[in-house]
Amino acid sequence: TRHTLPTADTTTTDPMGRDQGVRDPPGNLLARLTPDELPKMRDVVHPDIRAKAATIVQTVQNKGEEALLEYAVRFGDLKQGAPHILTRTDLKRAFDAIPKEQQDLLVRTAKRIEAFANAQRASIRDLKTPIPGGYAWQRVSPVERAGCYAPGGRFPLPSSVLMTAVTARCAGVREVWVASPRPAEITKAAAHVARADFLLCIGGAQAIAALAYGAGDVPPCDTIVGPGNQWVTAAKQLVSGKCSIDMLAGPSELLVLADDTAKPEVVAADLLAQAEHDVVAIPMLVTTCEELVPLVEKELEKQLKTLSTNSTASKSIANGFVVVCENLDEAIKVSDFLAPEHLEVLTKDPSSVSEKLNHYGALFIGNNAAEVLGDYGAGPNHTLPTGRTARYTGGLSVHSFLRIRTWMQITDKSSAAAVQLVQDSIDLAKLEGLEGHSKSAAHRLPTNSEVAHRETKDSAHVGRSTTFSDLPVPPNGTTRPRAVLFDMDGVLADVSQSYRHAIIETARFYGVDINKEDIQQAKEKGNANNDWVLTHRLIKDKNGDKKLCYEDVKDKFQEIYLGSNGEKGLRDNETLIPNKGLLEKIAKSYPVAIVTGRPRDEAEYFLSLHGLSKYFPAQLRVCMEDCKPKPSPEPILLALKKLGLQAKPGLGPIYMIGDTVDDIRAAVDAQCDVFGIGFVPPGKEALRVSRSLYNCGAVRVMESMDEIQGLMNLEPTESGECSQSGLRTARVHRKTKETTITCELNLDGTGKSKISTGIGFLDHMLTAVSKHSQIDVNIDCKGDLYVDDHHSAEDVALTFGSAFKQALGNKVGITRFGWALVPLDEALSRVVVDISGRPSAHVNLGFKRPSVGTISTEMLEHVFESFAMTAGITLHVECITGKNDHHRSESAFKAFARALKTAIQRTGSKDIPSTKGAL
Repeated sequence: TRHTLPTADTTTTDPMGRDQGVRDPPGNLLARLTPDELPKMRDVVHPDIRAKAATIVQTVQNKGEEALLEYAVRFGDLKQGAPHILTRTDLKRAFDAIPKEQQDLLVRTAKRIEAFANAQRASIRDLKTPIPGGYAWQRVSPVERAGCYAPGGRFPLPSSVLMTAVTARCAGVREVWVASPRPAEITKAAAHVARADFLLCIGGAQAIAALAYGAGDVPPCDTIVGPGNQWVTAAKQLVSGKCSIDMLAGPSELLVLADDTAKPEVVAADLLAQAEHDVVAIPMLVTTCEELVPLVEKELEKQLKTLSTNSTASKSIANGFVVVCENLDEAIKVSDFLAPEHLEVLTKDPSSVSEKLNHYGALFIGNNAAEVLGDYGAGPNHTLPTGRTARYTGGLSVHSFLRIRTWMQITDKSSAAAVQLVQDSIDLAKLEGLEGHSKSAAHRLPTNSEVAHRETKDSAHVGRSTTFSDLPVPPNGTTRPRAVLFDMDGVLADVSQSYRHAIIETARFYGVDINKEDIQQAKEKGNANNDWVLTHRLIKDKNGDKKLCYEDVKDKFQEIYLGSNGEKGLRDNETLIPNKGLLEKIAKSYPVAIVTGRPRDEAEYFLSLHGLSKYFPAQLRVCMEDCKPKPSPEPILLALKKLGLQAKPGLGPIYMIGDTVDDIRAAVDAQCDVFGIGFVPPGKEALRVSRSLYNCGAVRVMESMDEIQGLMNLEPTESGECSQSGLRTARVHRKTKETTITCELNLDGTGKSKISTGIGFLDHMLTAVSKHSQIDVNIDCKGDLYVDDHHSAEDVALTFGSAFKQALGNKVGITRFGWALVPLDEALSRVVVDISGRPSAHVNLGFKRPSVGTISTEMLEHVFESFAMTAGITLHVECITGKNDHHRSESAFKAFARALKTAIQRTGSKDIPSTKGAL
């Protein structure tokens, strides 16, 4: 006989909406219910939480980033002043820092999810079908921007990041944001593997509001997906309509449908696996075997004793229940009524039983298909409907990110079928009392002369049928493009010290102050592909001289850029961004061409200087002289012609890799399956560049050459050959109430520097560091020197150290240790460096005077200490002997430079130089 749960008059309910006032007798972990006592549909959000979440959402909508950050600090997501957005470079750095086995685990899981999602996407296609007098089309297209939420909670959930962001990418979403409060390193690493663009380090209702409405640098998303707590769910419910959402998920559920062949220990283990999710999780057992129930109860008690998550699982087991049915038909009926999130079928013939089931989020057939395998990436998504909502919706899939759009075109309005369509529209409009509709349709009736051709036209449409076409495949590691087109400046050539400076110096010649920000803003607006034209425009806009001669500006620009009177020009400052070996691999694997706004001779100079002419011969370059500049699509179409490729849609993708909006707009306007792929040049602000490129149509934006390799389906270039952006570079901007500092580094430079800290002797020392370490260093500091030197000196060192750590990247293949003894006249200093990841500084320079120049000697020692803290290195600095404090300091800084140079050198090894496998 079944145990019957008595009725009680109480409003206190458990997560299933059942009365908590009455439970089974002691000893029963699962309540016993009859089919008539099954819980009904429930509200997944408590009204009080919904009301409070509404206040948060409204405040973020009204006040934007200010409110977002205020809530984030108040609720413990962020510390005051901490960055709240991580870029692809940040995510890659987290991935590089985790153990190799964890990296491989994430990659394998992502590939399984990707394989299933790609198969899903292939199951829905564009179509063209005849209608009276013409055709109608179905076009399937992804949303442009998606927000993927991953809970923080007790444990990091990298699987949720993979399930949401990987699926969005497979759907073809251009821009993918992940939001997760206080993200663990494994969460950041998962976001990298999923190819997310940015990670918002904030959770809760405030994060959902930011993703829906936008907040500062966080743009509004077209769809928001992913599981979360009641605050997240309430916020998703509130913003639904402003953007789409996947579902309103409540407590996680598992229903095990079992007969007498089920193993009690397996049933119990599966129920506990669900129970340990959360204290409100709901494990359910529906069985045709009365004898199975006490055996499962016994196993639950036994396994709970040794389960490390006992404190959570034991509470959520109390939310669960068991239903004993007369037969499988009744069990199936109970299961369909409950429409659970996860449904396991553990019966003698699970396949036949499964065929009869209708309502569930995900179905797991047979003893081998454990629900936990679905949780961790067998392929199908684990973001699923709960609370009986599976009766009308399904789980997250590529379809959650796709839109069905329809087109219609009437090309033969004189056909009998088309005339009937128009007449029916006229008559229906009149029936509905919509005279304007009727008259609009009447204008489409054919004239008498058109009617005369009706019979001929009718016969022309006989035998038409529906045709299907595959969707364009978004760029990913499995896509093989027909060709790869490269912009030159900012993609192949680092022009930050050449063209950009030539613009600034030319303007200065005309008495106009133009800075990098002016140039960046102009580039972001577009129509700025020709730097001569841009320079002329910027000068005219600044000084208002409408008669300024373009040819004169051009000549001065070229004099500065090319050099004159035997002096080298700024073009000799240009460095190659990607590794040469990577370009060779791409050129051997795909047809390639250059599409640049440079004159031919300047393109040839750079390519020859870096040994690239054989990969990009003259006949495969489109330069300034050849056609209209980008954003016109003409350069791209001409490049395809040079490659012997047809410029037609449906033949396969072509990649155009560029760093400006003009590059991307040219790709979009080419309209022959050319994908504009953005690239963030070294030293540029990733978030800003990405936003501008996505806004003009980029399908992907990359921050590193590692990503290009993945996109091209190429084997990674040897560690030590290239780092994340070819050269190990970084740009860090730091602003406080006392100082504003920008630091740019190239660890593989030639010792060029431009130092302006406002402290003369510190400039002298840092210039020496750059010269003797061969690290290119640009530092600009505006600080409160009217107070003293402390803030400026300390903050410069902190920023310098942060940039060093960022440029160093994953530390694979570096020497790690470096030491040097350097004399300066009577002074001799010794420095030892260990790039250990353990910040520590021990400095003793033995100064005699209180200051050298305008900087206090205590701050000179503190500069070393501050650098070591943010660079993450162990540093020993000692002046062994010396009489002159200037000499003591200079010998120490030069020894520091020589030690750094040794420590960052590449050995060619593929390993991190540590027995722990991490630094």
